[in-house]
Amino acid sequence: MALHAVPEPERGDAGPDSSAPYDLETDPEALLLCALMWSYHPGADAPDAVRITQVLTAEDFEDYSHGRLFSVIADLVDEGQPFDVPSVAAALVRSGAAGQKDGPLRQRLVNIGTLGAFPLAAPHHADIVLSQSYRRSFLAVGRAIVSAAEELPEADLFEHLLDHGRRQRAAFNRLNDFRAPNRDDRLADRSTISEGNQPS
Repeated sequence: MALHAVPEPERGDAGPDSSAPYDLETDPEALLLCALMWSYHPGADAPDAVRITQVLTAEDFEDYSHGRLFSVIADLVDEGQPFDVPSVAAALVRSGAAGQKDGPLRQRLVNIGTLGAFPLAAPHHADIVLSQSYRRSFLAVGRAIVSAAEELPEADLFEHLLDHGRRQRAAFNRLNDFRAPNRDDRLADRSTISEGNQPS
């Protein structure tokens, strides 16, 4: 979610920034998409793009348009095809998104592609997107549990709770598994620095 998406004050108590326009430049979802597309280099491996597109899904994006664009990028990465901005635009057209209905989506792609996000920051932005998706999932679970308390038979309530708990545990593991390579790299760097500082 972008910075504008923090909890807003109640109507009538609006603060000075309550009418601030949406800004793609503060949206980690948009920055991730931009960084991914600009990380493409012909003939070069793209391990970060592969890892990100294998872990994240369109459902991790709060903005539906961002999820659609991510799906296109992920498919191109999986097929070993170019996934820069023109290639993503061409894939959208091939998929049937050339008409007026998808004009806003194509414009969103252009706007995202010119944000200037650093390609090397793609894993960082992906971590934020995944973290926000994980947190939103608890909101969904809360709503589901409230609904179950009102509508499910008593005998099904506890299993319903356990089912959500298992899914949240899987989501927790997915988030931490994504972070593990970065954590391992930092630990290796610290070990190398420590060894270099040992007296000979």
